[in-house]
Amino acid sequence: MSVIKLGTPTIATVQKVGNKLNEEGIAFASKADDITLASEFISALIKNTFKFDVFSRLYAIDDLDSNNVYRFARNIFSNKECFVSQSNNLARHLYDQSIHPNIINGEFYVIYIEDCCVNGQNADALLLLKTEIKDRFLTVTYENGEYSIKPQFGLSTKHIDKGCLIFNIEKDNGYLLSIVENSSIRQDGRYWTQNFLYAKEIISDFQHTENVANFCAALVQKVIEINPKRALDLAKASRSITQRLQENGSEINTTDLISSLALDEDTTSVLSQFRHDYEEKVGKIPDKFVCNQSALKRKAITKSNVLRVGSRFEVKILDPSAEIDQGYDDEKGRSFLKLYF
Repeated sequence: MSVIKLGTPTIATVQKVGNKLNEEGIAFASKADDITLASEFISALIKNTFKFDVFSRLYAIDDLDSNNVYRFARNIFSNKECFVSQSNNLARHLYDQSIHPNIINGEFYVIYIEDCCVNGQNADALLLLKTEIKDRFLTVTYENGEYSIKPQFGLSTKHIDKGCLIFNIEKDNGYLLSIVENSSIRQDGRYWTQNFLYAKEIISDFQHTENVANFCAALVQKVIEINPKRALDLAKASRSITQRLQENGSEINTTDLISSLALDEDTTSVLSQFRHDYEEKVGKIPDKFVCNQSALKRKAITKSNVLRVGSRFEVKILDPSAEIDQGYDDEKGRSFLKLYF
């Protein structure tokens, strides 16, 4: 995982960006505001919402200059005097992409952050935010000898709808980006990442670890559906894979790892076809990668380590070498497990 040290937010603009399909228009900024006093708030917002485990780059089919966000960000990094005009250009570009019927109007923030540090490299950054669903707060004021309580709506440090941090490094490759895009409540076509930013993920060992864990978990569930009698053996094999993927920094041979799930001829044939179908849909699984333990915290294979016993019991396999016998009691007419400890 990259080591990110945030700098100091210095100036910002706020624009109102509506839905272009509904002709809601834009309210441009006329000046930049000094937000150094809000430094702790902005830092908390970034820490609470950006993960810094997956990074992206601004992308273009031909020339990076054809990517509007890249061009406007580069102008700001080159000359902060044009911050307001380029921020308005960014707002105009966002408005032009806001043509999905479910896109909600909201405030668009452009915030300049000085003196960040990315893996030991100093760089300024731009923070782009689009707020659509505001949080409710209660404020207490004291006037004329009396207290009054009023509800207000605003930006929370715990949630943002859409955000992007553009670090001023790797300029020739489209900068280094960390992106947040929450569209779980309503589908809006992911216009933030795909249309506005036009960004592509940088494939890293984090994604490789996550993809392999997801693949193994899906494969285990598929095999159990086909051959439930092998559920215990598969749960043990899944635990063994989990342990290997938790060895942070170790090099993993993907074929050897996945082969541990090939318990017999039936599971081997399912594995081969399942891998082919998975790679057709998701992308090729690498032959080797360096394990990144952080990936398992988000989407782990651990759910496949749980052995369901009938409809009322679950046994979690913590040790793949654990001695567990299973069988059927003819006298009682029920299946059983024996756990040795």
